Amino acid sequence: MSDAAVRPRRRGARERVLDAIRAAEPLSRVELATMTGLTEAAVSMTVRRLLDEGIVVESGLAPTAGKPRRLLRLDPAARIAVGVYLDEDTTTYVLTGQTGGVLSRLARPAPGSADPETLSRQVLADVELLFTGAGVERERCLGVGVVWPGPPGATAQDLGTRLSAATGWPVLVENDATAAAVGEYWVARVGPEQGFAALYMGSGIGAGIVLEGRAMRGGRGNAGEFGHVCVQVDGPECVCGSRGCLEALAGPRTVVAAALADPVAVAEAGLDPAEPRRSVIADFAAVARAARADAPRCRALLEDSARYVAAAAESVLNLLDIDLVVLTGPGFAAASFVYGPAIMRRVAVADRLTWQRSVTVTVSLAAATASATGAAALVLQSHLSR
Repeated sequence: MSDAAVRPRRRGARERVLDAIRAAEPLSRVELATMTGLTEAAVSMTVRRLLDEGIVVESGLAPTAGKPRRLLRLDPAARIAVGVYLDEDTTTYVLTGQTGGVLSRLARPAPGSADPETLSRQVLADVELLFTGAGVERERCLGVGVVWPGPPGATAQDLGTRLSAATGWPVLVENDATAAAVGEYWVARVGPEQGFAALYMGSGIGAGIVLEGRAMRGGRGNAGEFGHVCVQVDGPECVCGSRGCLEALAGPRTVVAAALADPVAVAEAGLDPAEPRRSVIADFAAVARAARADAPRCRALLEDSARYVAAAAESVLNLLDIDLVVLTGPGFAAASFVYGPAIMRRVAVADRLTWQRSVTVTVSLAAATASATGAAALVLQSHLSR
């Protein structure tokens, strides 16, 4: 493999300046030069253009021993983006400013049809309602991010094409875990030097991985299939065709199925096994609520799942040499009190004896709506260099 094939893309001055302000605003021009490695002249020229475009604003002075330095921030309202998350039960929409703050949010029952034409009509109508509720100008919208559970297939791509044709905006399509990772990078103001894995639990388990400020996507957009890490060589068959996958042994569907098969867990969680149309996310949340209330059978189901998730998480940490794990998605929003400590217990001994690192496991502040926020962040991220 050539050096060019593995060498990270060199980021331009504009992208480096904007990303530094995004991560650590407010900053002075001198601080920007230090953080980006650019000369003060290059920073001044780049900042002047960003001020002229209205993307960056000056906001006060930083006292120094000499002349006070003007501080710079992103103008939250200068550029906006739409995020759409099409889950099995609910479609979630967000409108965010360029700092990642949510300006408007809307949730709708999932459309009954997966037909791209039907979906596009529904999404267009809801996006219109989103803008009406926010009272912002459409001219400032950079585009739409559409997020799908798992790898986006032909239907997702077709939907993206239809939305772009109808709105005139670029539309980016991504899987939910990768979008959640980009959203965490953006909204939590993670610096570009901090690599991390965002473990995502919705109706399944996935991961988004961010290194050097960029989400890893792989050759076919399938990087981060955390749910298909093998944690038991001779384990049960998985829907992917392999055996012993994390998803099959410890995913939300497996936890819910075990709960529904156990009369004690059913009673603890208040589940109704006769319900004809079940929501994995809602049922898993019910199990988690019962576990938090010290219901022993539900707690045991989560603890068993968490052992496998922790083992797979340790493999990701070791493979990528990172020290930050973010738990996100509605599943971890409900049950991080079990999964977070399980991961920390799993990695603690080897971290101390062998790897000489200190792993941090955090829960995303926007875990419940991470994919929709991340969908909008995909658009914002794509415009850093423009």
